[in-house]
Amino acid sequence: MMAVATPETIVVNAVIKGELDKLLLGMPGYQYRSRYSPAPGNTDLTELLDVVYHRLDPETRAKASQGLLDAIYSIIGTYQGLRPTASCLLYEVSESFRGKPVLGLPVDLIATKLAASIRAFEPKLRADKSGGGRGWPDGMLGDFRRLSGITEKYGGPPFCK
Repeated sequence: MMAVATPETIVVNAVIKGELDKLLLGMPGYQYRSRYSPAPGNTDLTELLDVVYHRLDPETRAKASQGLLDAIYSIIGTYQGLRPTASCLLYEVSESFRGKPVLGLPVDLIATKLAASIRAFEPKLRADKSGGGRGWPDGMLGDFRRLSGITEKYGGPPFCK
């Protein structure tokens, strides 16, 4: 019987291999979804981010922090990178709001770059009624507005109006 990968082993493997971009995008080998996960896609990024923020030793966490920032910058300009970038931004801001340890990501810079990418992909986002865009008349753009509003509620910068 094959061993089931835990979120910890998936994250540590991505850190060691320098493949946090693949982790953020939910690529094969970096997917994790627990049985009862409400995540809409093939991976529960919130669970994997929880590992990065709270369940790594200090040395691995430091590597993961820099790797996560590099990964965000490498995917932020792609359509597939929009959702994971927004998730990372929201996670950083919500952890700070709750007084929990954060990675110190440059949230204002990430929000500015994310907003520019969302504007660039706006027609495609409006047409995308999959996943989080299913319940919005303007598709995924509506879901990004929702996520941006939550980020603002937690004291973070908006990224979609």
